[in-house]
Amino acid sequence: MVETESRIEIELPVEKEFARLLRLMVSGIASRMNFNLDAVDDLKIAVEEAFLIAMRRQVTGQVKVSFELMSDRLRIAFAGVGQGSGDEKQPEDFGNFILDAVVDEIEIGPAEENFGLTMTKYL
Repeated sequence: MVETESRIEIELPVEKEFARLLRLMVSGIASRMNFNLDAVDDLKIAVEEAFLIAMRRQVTGQVKVSFELMSDRLRIAFAGVGQGSGDEKQPEDFGNFILDAVVDEIEIGPAEENFGLTMTKYL
C-alpha cells in the first residue's frame, strides 16, 4: 500500500459558487503531480460533479474535501452531514455516471447516511 505523501484539506460552504474554487484547486494539485492535460480536465469535472452531488444530498453547513497526493495517484474525499432522500432513483445517478467516466475508482456512501464520496485517479 502506498502511503500518503501529502494531504490537503479544505472545508467549504455547500454553495454552487465554491465549485469553481475546487476546480481551480484540483487543477493546481494535479498539474503539480504531473497529470496530463486530459487527466486534469477529468479531475476538474469530477470535483465539480461531486460537489453538485453534495448539494443534491442537501449537505448542511460545510463539506470537507481532502486531497491525498501519492506517488501514483490522487485520492479526493468529500464528507459532510446530509439528509439524503431515501429514493433509489435520484438525480445524482447521472452524476455517478459522469464520475465513473472520468475517475478510476469511486465509492459513494448510501443516501440514507451522511454524505461521503471518495474518488481516485491514477497517474
